[in-house]
Amino acid sequence: MRPRIIGAAITLLLLAGLPGSGSAAPLPEPPPGDISSNVTFVGNIPEMVSAISIGFIKDSMFVSTAHGVYSYDVSDPAAPVLLSALPMYIWENEDMTVDVKRNLIFISRDPRGFTSPAAPGSAFPYGAVHIIDVSDPNAINQVNVFTVPAGHTTTCINDCKFIWTAGPGASTTTQSEWTGRPIFANDIRDPLNPKECPDPIDMSRNDGVTDYTHDVQVDAKGIAWVSGAGGVRGYWTSGTHRDPVTGKRKSATGCKPIPYAGGGTPESATPSRFMHNAWRNLDVKVDGRKGDVLFGTEEDTSTDCKTSGRFATYDLQGSYRGEGFVNTAKTHFRMKVLDTWTPEGEKGASGCNSAHYFTDRGDGLLAYAFYGQGTRFLDASDPRHIRQVGYFRPDDADTWAAYWHDGYVYVADFQRGVDILKLGGGTGSARVSAPVLDAPTATFEGDPSSGYLCPIRAQVG
Repeated sequence: MRPRIIGAAITLLLLAGLPGSGSAAPLPEPPPGDISSNVTFVGNIPEMVSAISIGFIKDSMFVSTAHGVYSYDVSDPAAPVLLSALPMYIWENEDMTVDVKRNLIFISRDPRGFTSPAAPGSAFPYGAVHIIDVSDPNAINQVNVFTVPAGHTTTCINDCKFIWTAGPGASTTTQSEWTGRPIFANDIRDPLNPKECPDPIDMSRNDGVTDYTHDVQVDAKGIAWVSGAGGVRGYWTSGTHRDPVTGKRKSATGCKPIPYAGGGTPESATPSRFMHNAWRNLDVKVDGRKGDVLFGTEEDTSTDCKTSGRFATYDLQGSYRGEGFVNTAKTHFRMKVLDTWTPEGEKGASGCNSAHYFTDRGDGLLAYAFYGQGTRFLDASDPRHIRQVGYFRPDDADTWAAYWHDGYVYVADFQRGVDILKLGGGTGSARVSAPVLDAPTATFEGDPSSGYLCPIRAQVG
Protein backbone atom coordinates (compact mmCIF):
# COMPACT_ATOMS: atom_id res chain seq x y z
CA MET A 1 0.00 0.00 0.00
CA ARG A 2 2.90 2.38 0.61
CA PRO A 3 3.64 3.14 -3.11
CA ARG A 4 -0.03 3.88 -3.73
CA ILE A 5 -0.19 6.25 -0.74
CA ILE A 6 2.97 8.04 -1.85
CA GLY A 7 1.67 8.33 -5.42
CA ALA A 8 -1.63 9.77 -4.19
CA ALA A 9 0.19 12.28 -2.00
CA ILE A 10 2.34 13.44 -4.91
CA THR A 11 -0.74 13.82 -7.09
CA LEU A 12 -2.42 15.98 -4.44
CA LEU A 13 0.66 18.17 -4.23
CA LEU A 14 0.68 18.60 -7.99
CA LEU A 15 -2.98 19.55 -8.13
CA ALA A 16 -2.74 21.87 -5.15
CA GLY A 17 -0.30 24.08 -7.02
CA LEU A 18 -2.60 24.73 -9.94
CA PRO A 19 -4.03 28.19 -10.51
CA GLY A 20 -7.77 28.39 -10.99
CA SER A 21 -8.84 27.54 -14.49
CA GLY A 22 -10.28 31.00 -14.95
CA SER A 23 -7.34 32.94 -13.54
CA ALA A 24 -5.91 35.62 -15.75
CA ALA A 25 -2.20 35.70 -16.48
CA PRO A 26 0.08 37.64 -18.81
CA LEU A 27 0.18 36.51 -22.40
CA PRO A 28 3.28 34.40 -23.01
CA GLU A 29 6.24 35.83 -24.82
CA PRO A 30 7.55 33.52 -27.57
CA PRO A 31 10.80 31.87 -26.53
CA PRO A 32 14.09 33.07 -28.02
CA GLY A 33 14.75 31.42 -31.35
CA ASP A 34 13.38 31.47 -34.88
CA ILE A 35 9.59 31.38 -35.29
CA SER A 36 7.85 32.00 -38.59
CA SER A 37 5.28 34.82 -38.70
CA ASN A 38 2.44 32.39 -39.39
CA VAL A 39 3.04 30.37 -36.20
CA THR A 40 1.49 31.62 -32.96
CA PHE A 41 3.02 30.59 -29.65
CA VAL A 42 -0.05 29.85 -27.55
CA GLY A 43 1.53 28.52 -24.38
CA ASN A 44 3.93 26.17 -22.67
CA ILE A 45 3.71 23.57 -19.90
CA PRO A 46 7.26 23.60 -18.51
CA GLU A 47 6.44 21.03 -15.81
CA MET A 48 6.23 18.42 -18.56
CA VAL A 49 9.99 18.58 -19.11
CA SER A 50 11.19 15.25 -20.53
CA ALA A 51 7.93 14.99 -22.50
CA ILE A 52 8.27 12.15 -24.98
CA SER A 53 4.82 11.34 -26.38
CA ILE A 54 1.24 12.63 -26.20
CA GLY A 55 -2.20 11.14 -26.75
CA PHE A 56 -5.72 12.59 -26.76
CA ILE A 57 -9.24 11.45 -25.94
CA LYS A 58 -11.65 14.29 -26.69
CA ASP A 59 -10.56 17.26 -24.54
CA SER A 60 -8.18 15.23 -22.40
CA MET A 61 -4.47 15.20 -23.17
CA PHE A 62 -2.18 12.51 -21.79
CA VAL A 63 1.55 13.21 -21.63
CA SER A 64 4.15 10.49 -21.16
CA THR A 65 7.43 11.73 -19.68
CA ALA A 66 10.53 10.13 -18.21
CA HIS A 67 9.05 10.82 -14.75
CA GLY A 68 5.45 9.73 -15.23
CA VAL A 69 2.16 10.02 -17.08
CA TYR A 70 -0.07 13.07 -16.68
CA SER A 71 -3.57 14.06 -17.78
CA TYR A 72 -4.63 17.59 -18.74
CA ASP A 73 -7.90 19.24 -19.67
CA VAL A 74 -7.22 21.09 -22.92
CA SER A 75 -10.77 22.23 -23.66
CA ASP A 76 -9.17 25.67 -23.55
CA PRO A 77 -5.86 25.09 -25.38
CA ALA A 78 -4.56 28.40 -24.09
CA ALA A 79 -4.94 27.30 -20.47
CA PRO A 80 -4.42 23.56 -19.96
CA VAL A 81 -5.42 22.30 -16.52
CA LEU A 82 -3.57 19.45 -14.83
CA LEU A 83 -6.05 16.78 -13.76
CA SER A 84 -4.08 13.80 -12.55
CA ALA A 85 -0.60 12.31 -12.33
CA LEU A 86 0.79 8.79 -12.28
CA PRO A 87 4.41 9.22 -11.19
CA MET A 88 6.83 6.55 -12.41
CA TYR A 89 10.29 6.63 -13.89
CA ILE A 90 10.10 5.06 -17.31
CA TRP A 91 12.12 4.88 -20.49
CA GLU A 92 10.97 5.37 -23.16
CA ASN A 93 7.42 4.97 -24.51
CA GLU A 94 8.19 6.96 -27.66
CA ASP A 95 4.82 6.55 -29.34
CA MET A 96 1.84 6.48 -26.99
CA THR A 97 -1.12 4.46 -28.19
CA VAL A 98 -4.67 5.23 -27.05
CA ASP A 99 -7.79 3.07 -26.94
CA VAL A 100 -10.53 5.68 -27.28
CA LYS A 101 -13.35 3.12 -26.95
CA ARG A 102 -12.23 1.60 -23.67
CA ASN A 103 -10.44 4.70 -22.36
CA LEU A 104 -7.09 3.00 -21.98
CA ILE A 105 -3.55 4.06 -22.81
CA PHE A 106 -0.63 1.71 -23.30
CA ILE A 107 2.88 2.60 -22.16
CA SER A 108 5.91 0.70 -23.45
CA ARG A 109 8.93 0.20 -21.21
CA ASP A 110 12.25 -0.27 -22.99
CA PRO A 111 14.56 -3.07 -21.72
CA ARG A 112 17.29 -0.42 -21.51
CA GLY A 113 15.15 1.56 -19.09
CA PHE A 114 13.57 -1.28 -17.15
CA THR A 115 15.22 0.04 -14.03
CA SER A 116 16.16 3.55 -12.99
CA PRO A 117 18.96 4.22 -13.64
CA ALA A 118 19.17 2.01 -16.70
CA ALA A 119 20.80 -1.36 -16.18
CA PRO A 120 24.38 -1.45 -17.52
CA GLY A 121 24.78 -3.23 -20.82
CA SER A 122 21.04 -3.53 -21.45
CA ALA A 123 21.02 -6.46 -19.04
CA PHE A 124 17.27 -7.03 -18.99
CA PRO A 125 16.10 -9.48 -21.68
CA TYR A 126 12.57 -8.09 -21.70
CA GLY A 127 10.55 -4.91 -21.74
CA ALA A 128 7.04 -4.30 -20.48
CA VAL A 129 3.66 -2.81 -21.35
CA HIS A 130 1.73 -0.80 -18.77
CA ILE A 131 -2.06 -0.53 -19.23
CA ILE A 132 -3.52 2.63 -17.72
CA ASP A 133 -7.21 3.33 -17.20
CA VAL A 134 -8.02 6.95 -18.11
CA SER A 135 -11.81 6.68 -18.06
CA ASP A 136 -11.68 9.28 -15.30
CA PRO A 137 -8.96 11.75 -16.37
CA ASN A 138 -9.04 13.15 -12.83
CA ALA A 139 -7.81 9.84 -11.42
CA ILE A 140 -5.77 7.85 -13.92
CA ASN A 141 -4.53 4.52 -12.64
CA GLN A 142 -2.61 1.48 -13.79
CA VAL A 143 -4.71 -1.67 -14.19
CA ASN A 144 -2.08 -4.08 -15.49
CA VAL A 145 1.55 -4.50 -16.48
CA PHE A 146 3.13 -7.45 -18.27
CA THR A 147 6.52 -8.24 -19.76
CA VAL A 148 7.34 -8.69 -23.46
CA PRO A 149 10.62 -9.69 -25.15
CA ALA A 150 11.18 -6.13 -26.44
CA GLY A 151 10.00 -2.64 -25.67
CA HIS A 152 10.23 0.95 -26.90
CA THR A 153 6.93 1.53 -28.68
CA THR A 154 3.60 -0.26 -28.59
CA THR A 155 0.70 0.24 -31.02
CA CYS A 156 -2.99 -0.61 -31.09
CA ILE A 157 -4.01 -3.01 -33.87
CA ASN A 158 -7.60 -3.72 -34.95
CA ASP A 159 -9.18 -1.13 -32.62
CA CYS A 160 -6.91 -2.19 -29.75
CA LYS A 161 -7.92 -5.82 -29.79
CA PHE A 162 -4.19 -6.43 -30.19
CA ILE A 163 -1.04 -4.48 -29.53
CA TRP A 164 2.27 -4.78 -31.37
CA THR A 165 5.38 -3.97 -29.36
CA ALA A 166 8.64 -3.01 -31.03
CA GLY A 167 12.12 -1.98 -30.03
CA PRO A 168 15.38 -3.47 -28.84
CA GLY A 169 15.82 -6.40 -26.55
CA ALA A 170 18.86 -6.95 -24.38
CA SER A 171 22.36 -6.71 -25.81
CA THR A 172 22.31 -10.47 -26.14
CA THR A 173 19.31 -12.28 -27.60
CA THR A 174 18.08 -15.83 -27.34
CA GLN A 175 18.17 -16.02 -31.13
CA SER A 176 21.77 -15.86 -32.36
CA GLU A 177 20.67 -15.33 -35.96
CA TRP A 178 18.76 -12.15 -35.11
CA THR A 179 20.47 -8.82 -35.56
CA GLY A 180 17.59 -7.12 -33.73
CA ARG A 181 14.16 -7.83 -32.30
CA PRO A 182 11.04 -8.27 -34.47
CA ILE A 183 7.47 -7.33 -33.46
CA PHE A 184 5.91 -9.13 -30.51
CA ALA A 185 2.09 -9.11 -30.47
CA ASN A 186 -0.46 -9.60 -27.70
CA ASP A 187 -4.20 -10.18 -27.75
CA ILE A 188 -5.57 -7.64 -25.24
CA ARG A 189 -9.29 -8.03 -25.71
CA ASP A 190 -9.18 -8.76 -22.00
CA PRO A 191 -6.71 -6.15 -20.67
CA LEU A 192 -6.39 -8.01 -17.38
CA ASN A 193 -5.40 -11.22 -19.15
CA PRO A 194 -3.25 -10.43 -22.21
CA LYS A 195 -2.41 -13.40 -24.41
CA GLU A 196 0.90 -13.58 -26.21
CA CYS A 197 0.66 -14.34 -29.93
CA PRO A 198 2.48 -17.55 -30.82
CA ASP A 199 5.06 -16.14 -33.27
CA PRO A 200 6.99 -12.88 -33.69
CA ILE A 201 6.05 -10.64 -36.63
CA ASP A 202 8.10 -8.86 -39.32
CA MET A 203 10.92 -11.36 -39.47
CA SER A 204 13.70 -11.06 -42.06
CA ARG A 205 12.93 -7.38 -42.62
CA ASN A 206 16.39 -6.12 -43.63
CA ASP A 207 17.43 -7.90 -46.83
CA GLY A 208 16.53 -11.23 -45.30
CA VAL A 209 17.88 -10.50 -41.81
CA THR A 210 15.65 -10.28 -38.74
CA ASP A 211 16.57 -6.79 -37.58
CA TYR A 212 15.50 -4.00 -35.24
CA THR A 213 11.83 -3.02 -35.63
CA HIS A 214 11.18 0.40 -34.16
CA ASP A 215 7.58 1.52 -34.54
CA VAL A 216 4.18 0.70 -36.02
CA GLN A 217 1.58 3.16 -37.31
CA VAL A 218 -1.83 2.19 -38.70
CA ASP A 219 -3.38 4.08 -41.61
CA ALA A 220 -7.05 4.75 -42.34
CA LYS A 221 -7.30 1.52 -44.33
CA GLY A 222 -6.12 -0.50 -41.35
CA ILE A 223 -2.68 -1.29 -42.79
CA ALA A 224 -0.02 -1.55 -40.07
CA TRP A 225 3.21 0.06 -41.30
CA VAL A 226 6.24 -1.36 -39.51
CA SER A 227 9.39 0.78 -39.55
CA GLY A 228 12.88 -0.24 -38.57
CA ALA A 229 16.33 -1.14 -39.82
CA GLY A 230 16.27 -1.45 -43.59
CA GLY A 231 12.88 -0.02 -44.50
CA VAL A 232 9.11 0.06 -43.98
CA ARG A 233 6.69 -2.80 -44.61
CA GLY A 234 2.89 -2.80 -44.36
CA TYR A 235 0.58 -5.62 -43.23
CA TRP A 236 -3.09 -6.49 -43.45
CA THR A 237 -4.33 -7.34 -39.95
CA SER A 238 -7.94 -8.21 -40.80
CA GLY A 239 -9.94 -9.54 -43.74
CA THR A 240 -9.11 -12.21 -46.32
CA HIS A 241 -6.24 -11.53 -48.70
CA ARG A 242 -3.72 -13.27 -50.93
CA ASP A 243 -0.45 -13.82 -49.12
CA PRO A 244 2.25 -12.87 -51.64
CA VAL A 245 4.80 -15.04 -49.84
CA THR A 246 2.79 -18.28 -50.10
CA GLY A 247 0.42 -17.39 -52.95
CA LYS A 248 -2.54 -18.58 -50.85
CA ARG A 249 -5.60 -16.64 -49.65
CA LYS A 250 -5.75 -16.35 -45.89
CA SER A 251 -7.58 -14.54 -43.12
CA ALA A 252 -5.41 -11.86 -41.54
CA THR A 253 -5.47 -11.32 -37.77
CA GLY A 254 -3.54 -9.28 -35.24
CA CYS A 255 -1.48 -12.39 -34.48
CA LYS A 256 -1.16 -13.60 -38.08
CA PRO A 257 -0.95 -10.59 -40.43
CA ILE A 258 -0.55 -10.81 -44.20
CA PRO A 259 2.07 -8.81 -46.13
CA TYR A 260 0.61 -5.86 -48.03
CA ALA A 261 3.31 -3.60 -49.54
CA GLY A 262 6.47 -1.65 -48.85
CA GLY A 263 10.03 -2.83 -48.47
CA GLY A 264 13.59 -1.62 -48.35
CA THR A 265 14.59 2.03 -48.54
CA PRO A 266 17.35 3.13 -50.93
CA GLU A 267 20.68 4.28 -49.59
CA SER A 268 20.54 7.29 -51.90
CA ALA A 269 17.52 8.63 -50.01
CA THR A 270 18.15 7.42 -46.46
CA PRO A 271 21.83 6.53 -46.01
CA SER A 272 21.45 4.87 -42.60
CA ARG A 273 18.28 3.09 -43.73
CA PHE A 274 17.04 3.12 -40.13
CA MET A 275 13.38 3.96 -40.61
CA HIS A 276 11.87 5.37 -37.45
CA ASN A 277 8.15 5.72 -38.25
CA ALA A 278 5.95 5.90 -41.34
CA TRP A 279 2.46 6.94 -42.37
CA ARG A 280 0.29 6.74 -45.48
CA ASN A 281 -2.25 9.43 -46.35
CA LEU A 282 -4.71 7.71 -48.69
CA ASP A 283 -5.67 10.99 -50.38
CA VAL A 284 -2.20 12.15 -51.37
CA LYS A 285 -1.55 11.58 -55.07
CA VAL A 286 1.49 10.80 -57.17
CA ASP A 287 1.07 10.82 -60.96
CA GLY A 288 -2.71 10.96 -60.44
CA ARG A 289 -2.73 7.85 -58.22
CA LYS A 290 -4.13 7.96 -54.69
CA GLY A 291 -2.91 5.79 -51.85
CA ASP A 292 0.53 4.99 -53.25
CA VAL A 293 2.54 7.53 -51.24
CA LEU A 294 4.31 6.57 -48.03
CA PHE A 295 5.75 9.21 -45.69
CA GLY A 296 8.75 8.00 -43.69
CA THR A 297 11.22 9.23 -41.09
CA GLU A 298 14.83 8.15 -41.26
CA GLU A 299 16.50 8.62 -37.89
CA ASP A 300 20.18 9.35 -37.58
CA THR A 301 20.85 11.70 -34.69
CA SER A 302 24.05 13.08 -36.17
CA THR A 303 23.99 16.86 -36.64
CA ASP A 304 26.12 16.55 -39.75
CA CYS A 305 23.92 17.56 -42.67
CA LYS A 306 25.27 14.79 -44.92
CA THR A 307 24.25 12.02 -42.55
CA SER A 308 21.49 13.48 -40.38
CA GLY A 309 18.19 11.61 -40.62
CA ARG A 310 15.67 13.00 -43.09
CA PHE A 311 12.03 12.95 -44.10
CA ALA A 312 11.37 10.99 -47.28
CA THR A 313 8.39 10.22 -49.50
CA TYR A 314 8.16 6.89 -51.33
CA ASP A 315 6.08 5.43 -54.16
CA LEU A 316 4.53 2.11 -53.12
CA GLN A 317 3.80 1.14 -56.71
CA GLY A 318 5.87 -1.89 -57.57
CA SER A 319 5.69 -3.32 -54.03
CA TYR A 320 2.16 -4.76 -53.93
CA ARG A 321 3.14 -8.27 -55.05
CA GLY A 322 5.39 -9.05 -52.15
CA GLU A 323 8.56 -7.58 -53.62
CA GLY A 324 9.59 -6.35 -50.16
CA PHE A 325 8.96 -9.74 -48.53
CA VAL A 326 9.99 -12.48 -50.96
CA ASN A 327 13.64 -13.53 -51.34
CA THR A 328 14.91 -10.09 -50.32
CA ALA A 329 18.28 -11.50 -49.28
CA LYS A 330 18.95 -11.85 -53.01
CA THR A 331 16.74 -9.18 -54.59
CA HIS A 332 17.61 -6.34 -52.16
CA PHE A 333 14.32 -4.73 -53.19
CA ARG A 334 14.08 -0.96 -52.71
CA MET A 335 11.07 1.33 -52.92
CA LYS A 336 11.22 4.30 -55.28
CA VAL A 337 11.99 7.59 -53.52
CA LEU A 338 9.99 10.66 -54.56
CA ASP A 339 11.65 13.40 -52.48
CA THR A 340 13.59 14.01 -49.26
CA TRP A 341 13.77 16.96 -46.88
CA THR A 342 16.06 18.18 -44.09
CA PRO A 343 16.30 21.60 -42.40
CA GLU A 344 19.62 22.27 -44.15
CA GLY A 345 19.55 25.74 -45.74
CA GLU A 346 15.89 26.27 -44.86
CA LYS A 347 14.45 29.37 -43.19
CA GLY A 348 14.62 29.27 -39.42
CA ALA A 349 17.31 26.58 -39.36
CA SER A 350 20.58 26.81 -37.47
CA GLY A 351 21.98 23.57 -38.84
CA CYS A 352 20.80 19.97 -39.11
CA ASN A 353 19.18 17.46 -36.80
CA SER A 354 17.46 14.18 -37.44
CA ALA A 355 13.82 13.91 -38.37
CA HIS A 356 11.69 12.28 -35.68
CA TYR A 357 7.90 11.89 -35.20
CA PHE A 358 5.31 13.74 -37.28
CA THR A 359 1.54 13.86 -37.58
CA ASP A 360 -0.55 14.60 -40.67
CA ARG A 361 -3.32 17.19 -40.39
CA GLY A 362 -5.22 15.09 -42.94
CA ASP A 363 -4.33 17.01 -46.07
CA GLY A 364 -0.63 16.24 -46.28
CA LEU A 365 0.36 19.13 -44.02
CA LEU A 366 2.73 17.69 -41.47
CA ALA A 367 3.73 18.92 -38.02
CA TYR A 368 7.22 17.45 -37.84
CA ALA A 369 9.74 17.19 -35.00
CA PHE A 370 13.42 17.69 -35.81
CA TYR A 371 15.06 17.61 -32.37
CA GLY A 372 17.21 20.77 -32.03
CA GLN A 373 15.70 22.23 -35.22
CA GLY A 374 12.29 22.34 -33.56
CA THR A 375 8.89 21.85 -35.18
CA ARG A 376 8.70 22.14 -38.96
CA PHE A 377 5.43 22.51 -40.85
CA LEU A 378 5.88 20.65 -44.13
CA ASP A 379 3.48 20.51 -47.07
CA ALA A 380 3.86 17.03 -48.56
CA SER A 381 0.61 17.11 -50.56
CA ASP A 382 2.87 17.05 -53.65
CA PRO A 383 5.19 14.25 -52.57
CA ARG A 384 7.72 15.05 -55.30
CA HIS A 385 8.17 18.58 -53.93
CA ILE A 386 8.14 18.80 -50.13
CA ARG A 387 7.85 22.42 -48.96
CA GLN A 388 8.35 24.07 -45.59
CA VAL A 389 5.45 26.40 -44.82
CA GLY A 390 6.21 27.32 -41.20
CA TYR A 391 8.59 26.66 -38.32
CA PHE A 392 9.00 26.96 -34.56
CA ARG A 393 12.59 26.62 -33.39
CA PRO A 394 13.28 27.77 -29.83
CA ASP A 395 16.96 28.09 -29.01
CA ASP A 396 16.57 25.38 -26.36
CA ALA A 397 14.52 23.00 -28.54
CA ASP A 398 14.82 19.24 -28.14
CA THR A 399 11.66 18.39 -30.03
CA TRP A 400 10.59 14.74 -30.14
CA ALA A 401 7.04 14.82 -31.51
CA ALA A 402 4.35 17.23 -32.71
CA TYR A 403 0.62 16.47 -32.72
CA TRP A 404 -2.32 18.11 -34.47
CA HIS A 405 -5.38 18.33 -32.23
CA ASP A 406 -8.48 20.45 -32.83
CA GLY A 407 -6.62 22.99 -34.92
CA TYR A 408 -3.68 23.35 -32.54
CA VAL A 409 -0.31 21.65 -32.42
CA TYR A 410 0.98 20.18 -29.16
CA VAL A 411 4.73 19.67 -29.12
CA ALA A 412 6.51 17.15 -26.88
CA ASP A 413 9.89 18.71 -26.21
CA PHE A 414 12.32 16.93 -23.90
CA GLN A 415 13.83 20.19 -22.62
CA ARG A 416 10.87 22.56 -22.77
CA GLY A 417 7.93 20.37 -21.76
CA VAL A 418 4.84 20.79 -23.94
CA ASP A 419 4.57 23.77 -26.29
CA ILE A 420 1.19 24.72 -27.74
CA LEU A 421 1.15 26.30 -31.20
CA LYS A 422 -1.30 27.45 -33.83
CA LEU A 423 -0.44 27.66 -37.50
CA GLY A 424 -1.89 30.61 -39.37
CA GLY A 425 -2.78 32.83 -36.45
CA GLY A 426 -4.63 32.48 -33.16
CA THR A 427 -4.90 33.99 -29.71
CA GLY A 428 -2.42 34.35 -26.92
CA SER A 429 -2.84 32.55 -23.62
CA ALA A 430 -1.88 32.21 -20.02
CA ARG A 431 1.30 30.33 -19.26
CA VAL A 432 0.74 27.22 -17.20
CA SER A 433 3.07 27.33 -14.22
CA ALA A 434 1.91 24.72 -11.71
CA PRO A 435 4.70 23.22 -9.61
CA VAL A 436 5.11 19.55 -10.48
CA LEU A 437 7.66 16.85 -9.73
CA ASP A 438 11.27 17.86 -9.99
CA ALA A 439 12.41 16.52 -13.34
CA PRO A 440 15.13 13.89 -13.21
CA THR A 441 18.43 15.06 -14.60
CA ALA A 442 20.09 12.82 -17.12
CA THR A 443 22.47 12.80 -20.01
CA PHE A 444 21.97 10.78 -23.15
CA GLU A 445 24.12 8.92 -25.61
CA GLY A 446 23.62 6.93 -28.80
CA ASP A 447 22.57 3.32 -28.43
CA PRO A 448 25.15 0.97 -30.01
CA SER A 449 22.51 -1.72 -30.57
CA SER A 450 20.81 0.59 -33.09
CA GLY A 451 24.00 1.92 -34.66
CA TYR A 452 23.96 4.92 -32.27
CA LEU A 453 20.67 6.08 -33.81
CA CYS A 454 18.34 6.15 -30.81
CA PRO A 455 19.21 8.08 -27.66
CA ILE A 456 19.35 6.20 -24.36
CA ARG A 457 19.96 7.35 -20.81
CA ALA A 458 23.70 7.45 -20.16
CA GLN A 459 25.28 6.11 -16.99
CA VAL A 460 26.27 8.99 -14.71
CA GLY A 461 28.79 8.80 -11.89
